[in-house]
Amino acid sequence: MRRTDVIDQELRRQAVDRAYRDHADDVYRVAFGILRDPDGAVDATHDTFARAFERWEQYDANRPLRAWLHGIVTNTALDALRRRRVRQLAVPVLGRVAELESGGPRSGGDPAVEVVRRRIVDEGLATLKPEARAAVVLRHYYGYDYAEIAGFLRTSPGNVGSILSRAHATLRGRLAAEPAASETRPGGAALSQPTVVASPPETRPAPPPAANGR
Repeated sequence: MRRTDVIDQELRRQAVDRAYRDHADDVYRVAFGILRDPDGAVDATHDTFARAFERWEQYDANRPLRAWLHGIVTNTALDALRRRRVRQLAVPVLGRVAELESGGPRSGGDPAVEVVRRRIVDEGLATLKPEARAAVVLRHYYGYDYAEIAGFLRTSPGNVGSILSRAHATLRGRLAAEPAASETRPGGAALSQPTVVASPPETRPAPPPAANGR
């Protein structure tokens, strides 16, 4: 290997190391939101940075690095699901659901009702197709617009809108079917679209081989 190639490899490795330090938690959150599996999310995080190392020359420095990594992890996680042919993973959900009402935080609510609501939404997320879970996480946790999500999922913005609409309807339907969760507002006002927040791991994933220089 020529000396210039060695230098290029080292510079690339340093760049991926920095990317990992800055964005590993965010990458993990997206992976977990799609996979609903902590171990699988760690694997997808490692695979994402390994792919980033291999494709670093494709990164456009004029674009946000986090968005580029989110695109890689989205497809990495979806690929993992396709390989395993899994629609629903029976793994305890590590997540919390943000306020489901557009009026903001509830005051004086029954904690038991909130627990039921969160469980129902988590169960509803697990039944969604992988692409729908990806769209919900990218939209409601990170605030990506339809065009950006379409780029991640390799589809059209219009299809993203349809995916999200169906996902929201599924989640609202599950909430409405549960008596304890449906008692949200006087008069039975409709729930707003849920925002899903996937919690980061208690300890960040170990650096992938590419980032460690092995």
